[in-house]
Amino acid sequence: MQRTLTLFFILVLLTQQAFAQSTGRIEGRIQSERGEGIAGISVGLEGTSYGSTTDDEGKFLIRNIPAGSYTLVASGIGYTLQKQSLEVTGGKAAFVNVDLATSAHSLGEIQVTAHRSGDYLQRTATTATKMEAPIKSVPQSVQVVSRRALDQLQVLRLEDAMRNVSGVSMETGFGGRSDIFQIRGFRTDMQSVFKNGFRNTVRTYRESANIQQIEVMKGPASVLYGVSDPGGMVNISTKKPTAHTFQDIQFTTNNFGLVRPAIDLGGAFNERKTLKYRLNAAYERADSYRDFVKTKRFFVAPALTYDFSDRTSLTVETEFLNHEQPSDRGIFSVNGQIAPVSRSRVVIEPSNTGEFKNRLAQYNLQHKFSEALSFRHAFNYNYATETRDVVEQTTVLKDGSFRINRQHQDQDTYDRNIATQNELYANFNTGALVEHKAVGGIEVSRSVFDIWVKRAPYDVFDILNPQYNTKPKDYSLLKYAQDYQDRVDVLGFYLQDFITINQRLKVLLGGRYDFWKQEKEDRLKNETTEQNNKAFNPRLGVLYEVYGPVSVYANFSKGFQPGIGQTLEGEAFKPITSVQYEGGTKIGLLNDRVNLTAAYFDITRQNVVVPHPTQSGASVQLGEVQSKGIETDITGEVLPGLNVIATYTYTDARVTKDALSGDDPKRTVGRRFRGVGYNNSSLWTTYELQNGFLKGLGIGGGFTYVEDRPVDDANSFMLPGYTRYDATMFYNNKRFHAALNVKNLTNVKYYEGSQSVTVIMPGAPTTVQGTVGVRF
Repeated sequence: MQRTLTLFFILVLLTQQAFAQSTGRIEGRIQSERGEGIAGISVGLEGTSYGSTTDDEGKFLIRNIPAGSYTLVASGIGYTLQKQSLEVTGGKAAFVNVDLATSAHSLGEIQVTAHRSGDYLQRTATTATKMEAPIKSVPQSVQVVSRRALDQLQVLRLEDAMRNVSGVSMETGFGGRSDIFQIRGFRTDMQSVFKNGFRNTVRTYRESANIQQIEVMKGPASVLYGVSDPGGMVNISTKKPTAHTFQDIQFTTNNFGLVRPAIDLGGAFNERKTLKYRLNAAYERADSYRDFVKTKRFFVAPALTYDFSDRTSLTVETEFLNHEQPSDRGIFSVNGQIAPVSRSRVVIEPSNTGEFKNRLAQYNLQHKFSEALSFRHAFNYNYATETRDVVEQTTVLKDGSFRINRQHQDQDTYDRNIATQNELYANFNTGALVEHKAVGGIEVSRSVFDIWVKRAPYDVFDILNPQYNTKPKDYSLLKYAQDYQDRVDVLGFYLQDFITINQRLKVLLGGRYDFWKQEKEDRLKNETTEQNNKAFNPRLGVLYEVYGPVSVYANFSKGFQPGIGQTLEGEAFKPITSVQYEGGTKIGLLNDRVNLTAAYFDITRQNVVVPHPTQSGASVQLGEVQSKGIETDITGEVLPGLNVIATYTYTDARVTKDALSGDDPKRTVGRRFRGVGYNNSSLWTTYELQNGFLKGLGIGGGFTYVEDRPVDDANSFMLPGYTRYDATMFYNNKRFHAALNVKNLTNVKYYEGSQSVTVIMPGAPTTVQGTVGVRF
């Protein structure tokens, strides 16, 4: 029997050898004009059934091809079709690299479909222009955190990624239950976090499992996106369906009881690779360094893409998120002294609960009429709920003790958002030296926000001698404090032209006109009020390539936010406006493997609503605030395997005008922004072995430095600065990947951020987090 099996295997091997000698294979890589591997590109031999699709690194392999002459055809939506002649020799491999040029743009997807997940440096982005454009050519500061950086940082929450973007500082986020940042000094709340180009209003932490990359555009974004915070916007690009089949299963844990399995699956349902899918899912259960604060979440995000033809494609994405976590507003201070307690001490009750649900559905339909003209129609629906039953702090007792009043609050919130974007893209020339890439669009959206809040005084809590579970929550004492519905309708028209003159001069010119309408139904007062705002917001940017990799740029842009309320005369407030002046340089170092961006910015926010100087309880639009400073970002591969992300920011953000006279003790002019230190910096660097038996093994680390910053708007006292060190060790090959990260390596005691003197969040102690994964 053994002899028979041996002869059988020899016969099979001889047959395979003979077949291999008569056939060959083609190996290659499809890359963009800037050398980036492009995933999902169809590659085939003209007139035959032989073909393949590129993987995440742009690589492909076609096997068992009879010897002969062939024409290789590479095509993908948003790219110009390329053909290349080649010879296939029996028993040998033909190697070929093909450069694909973009056909004017990638149909303005505001999403990432063709970036290598293995690169720290992402050379193109869509957020700033609504079309895929090289970042170094855009006359505005744009930073990108790539998927590879997210993996090596082991990012589970957006804040862990945003530490590596200049000009960004942390917020406490609605009691530690949402993603809130400060960009260039200004608070960037839920209205300025986007997902695939749509406003992404949620009531809890956004899930990181299906994030492909994070793009941060600095300065007002109203020129393309309407209502925006002055400091900038964050756009999350999600993972998209792929033509090549893969499965990635991983498990993450840490020293605070984290249990987190996750999957990432992709592939095609048919042989022609026209129907593709992607599925990301995660389950999470964890304790934390804060007493009584436990989390539990379930997330699933299926996505489908159907290519009707090489000109038309439809992508549909959905997300389902359930999250449980009690809100935690940290600790408090008394007379400028933060309560001297451990980082685990809380002011909340063990019985506090918080339940959050988020549902999202998006589709993106793209059609290319010709190489010069294309159309995009996209739709977004987002539904978020929040149910909280909490006991939390309110006001400190005035006797100098570390005691604080607490209240019992029962809250329900419902947030619904629907929006559609319709955009036409054109690529044309005027004369021999002027190239235009233009986009015009219409956005229509409606959001409906309902909230019911009941409150009642609860007790007095001594944080130095805490007593929990001393009394039950009496729901009969609760009284309505808020009960209203906001309905907001927005209609926006925008037009932009990205002009290239003689290849070296770039001009970005655009504007948007918005009609904003709000109806507020106050159910407690049984009254409905209406407010209307109109705003035109232009942008002008100029970039000039001085020589080689060095460019200089400048831009001017305006933004707006609705002015909520009315004057004493009963007139509605005007929009709150912001104006940015920015200038800087962009330099490609080491043959463009490393990008350096240095920028100076000056942002002034006007028509700020402030208290009336003489009428108690009234407001006027006389306020003005200003933030100015410099930023530097360095990102890329310094040497093969040696990657770096380094940032530095100097920010001077303060009140420049209020409604009070110069000798009024309540005057706020000169006060600095809460939570914004003058100097902040960060560094993250990793080195991965490129050859040998241990190829794929890497180590790395870095730090985050935050200077002293005001604890509140009144500048009552300064939160102390800190330097936090992190480290990592990882291994990655085709089938297996693992990482071990240590966050806050030296266990420094620091404070993450604050909302007031009574809401101060201690930072986490040393956290050891590990992930192991297998790919199939």
